[in-house]
Amino acid sequence: MSDKHELPELHTYRNLSSGEKLAINQMLISYVWEVGCLFNIHMKNDAKSYNLVKLTSINFENEATSIWVHFETITGESIGIPLDFLSKIERSGQEDI
Repeated sequence: MSDKHELPELHTYRNLSSGEKLAINQMLISYVWEVGCLFNIHMKNDAKSYNLVKLTSINFENEATSIWVHFETITGESIGIPLDFLSKIERSGQEDI
């Protein structure tokens, strides 16, 4: 998936078309598989951002619950946040060493 296409904010996932959901699912999976790539995670409503994190897993649960994004910060803290609370995930432009 190319970064040229602007995706809707992640917290709107439940209201998106199946095509948009598929695009987000593919993006999330590809981000987990990117070795050495660090990301910035932005929360909805301009809440706290997490910068320079490594995505470790994505949990796709049933429709009644949520998609969980799991990541590790540069200090080694493991965090899992439902997609409902995220605005966007973007490449930081830096690599893990």
